[in-house]
Amino acid sequence: MKKEIIKIVLIASLAFNLAFIGMGIFRVIKTDKTDKQQGSSFAGQYELSEDQSAKLDEIVRNFRVKLSENKSDVLEKRIDIIELLGDPEFKTETLEEKLKELNEIENELNEEFISTVMEVGAVLDQGQWVKFLYNISRGWFFSGSGQQG
Repeated sequence: MKKEIIKIVLIASLAFNLAFIGMGIFRVIKTDKTDKQQGSSFAGQYELSEDQSAKLDEIVRNFRVKLSENKSDVLEKRIDIIELLGDPEFKTETLEEKLKELNEIENELNEEFISTVMEVGAVLDQGQWVKFLYNISRGWFFSGSGQQG
């Protein structure tokens, strides 16, 4: 019984972690793709200068490279966990170790995302920064509510 409870708690933890990370990353990628399709409305939305726009393009490009590097690691760890859960005689310690490895990668993604947001903040002026934070927070907290910034 204890083993089943631990399994349920670990799976729920994994699911919540993945949901929050995925939502944040999806939001950034979706926003960037939408902006490119609309003729860089990001620049228009925040009234960026050419210099700001160029710097932000570089920041986003670097973030995407780092994101793609970590995405394959996350996928690999998820597969390891699923395979482990498929073994009827798996050890809880092994599952906890795999989950810890996955959480470390996801924490790196979180740190990279926050670092990227801070880099963006260094490029924007105060008014642009406030608007950017408002829009990103709406994406985090009201995802799927139909609100757009």
